Amino acid sequence: MKKEELARKWRGESEEIISGVTEWREQHPVATMAEIEAEVDQRLAGMRARMIADAALASRSAEWEKGEEVGKCPECGQELEKKGKKKRKLQTRGGQEIELEREYGECQGCGAKIFPPG
Repeated sequence: MKKEELARKWRGESEEIISGVTEWREQHPVATMAEIEAEVDQRLAGMRARMIADAALASRSAEWEKGEEVGKCPECGQELEKKGKKKRKLQTRGGQEIELEREYGECQGCGAKIFPPG
């Protein structure tokens, strides 16, 4: 995804969060500070996770270019072999789960799987 597309997507999500919090607040006029904070945090945590995933997938290291040398294993120094794309689930510090699909390589020497490459 290009820089402009990401910015447009994130701006749209930001506006949805603002609108959603405003609507929630109207529906909960006597909410405590803790309740307001929890609602805002929950909504922002989801957007934060999506931004992290989008930014990671926009990274140059998300895929090897055609004909690009894969590199060496950081464990044993042997050559890595491209193994295609693989999905991986990660958890953000905010406790949100994200799923990334990126290229990975496998060491021909020790069998280590390198994700992401590079």
